[in-house]
Amino acid sequence: MSKLLDKLNQVSRGSTQPMGFRKAATQKSPRMVLIAALGEGDDRAAAEAKESADAVLIEGAGSQIASSLGEVPWGVSLAEVNEKELSQLKKTGCDFLVFDTEKAPLTLLEEEGLGKIAEVEPSLADGLIRAIGQLPIDAVLVGGEVSLSVHRLMVCQHLANLVRKPLVVLAPLGMSKEDLNGLWEAGMSGVMVKVEGGAKEELSGLRQAIDTLPPSRRVKERVEASLPYPGGEEITPVEEEEE
Repeated sequence: MSKLLDKLNQVSRGSTQPMGFRKAATQKSPRMVLIAALGEGDDRAAAEAKESADAVLIEGAGSQIASSLGEVPWGVSLAEVNEKELSQLKKTGCDFLVFDTEKAPLTLLEEEGLGKIAEVEPSLADGLIRAIGQLPIDAVLVGGEVSLSVHRLMVCQHLANLVRKPLVVLAPLGMSKEDLNGLWEAGMSGVMVKVEGGAKEELSGLRQAIDTLPPSRRVKERVEASLPYPGGEEITPVEEEEE
C-alpha cells in the first residue's frame, strides 16, 4: 500500500467509529498528515521538507529531487498521465499520484501500484462529489483557493459530510494554529502546503502545530453504520453530540 495513504487512513480511523454504535477504544494515531508541494528543481525546499513533512508532492512529471528525500514518500501532480508515464513513475519509487478528474484516463482507476488522490473543485455538483465514494480512488484533495476564510472552512465541512474518504486540503504555509485546528475540526485528514527553499522555519512551525492538535475532534462523530433504503442510496442515522 502507498505509504502516504496508509498514514491518511490512520488519521481517518483515529477519528471515526467502527461498524456498529459502540464507541471504539482509544487508539493512538497521527493527528493530521503534512504534505509539502515543491517545484521540480527546488533542491533546498526538498531538504527542508524532508525534515518536517510526512510526504512530498513534486509538481511535474520529473523526479529529479526524489532521490534526495530518503524514506519520505513522494508523489507527482500531473494534469494528464499515460500508461508509459505511470510505469516509469513506479520504477523510480513514486508513492502516490494527484490527478485532475476531468483529464485523467479511465485506466488510471485500475492502477494498483500508486495511491490515487483526486483533486476536486468545490464548485463540483454534490451528486458528482458523492460519486467519488463509488470509485476506486484512495483520497480527495480539496482544490480551489489556498487562502483560508469562513467560506473555505464551510467548503471543507461540506465535502467532509459528503465524502467517506480521507480528505486533504490545500492551505497556506503560514496559517495560524487556530486555522489549522479549524481544518482539523472540519474533518480534514491532511494539509498540503506549497513550499519554496528558505521556508524551513515556517514548515517546522506547522509540523509542531500539527503534533500538538487535540487527541480527538470536537465536531460530532460520524456513525459509520448506515441503513439501506429502496432508492438504492444509503442514509445515515442521526448523529449524537459527544458527551
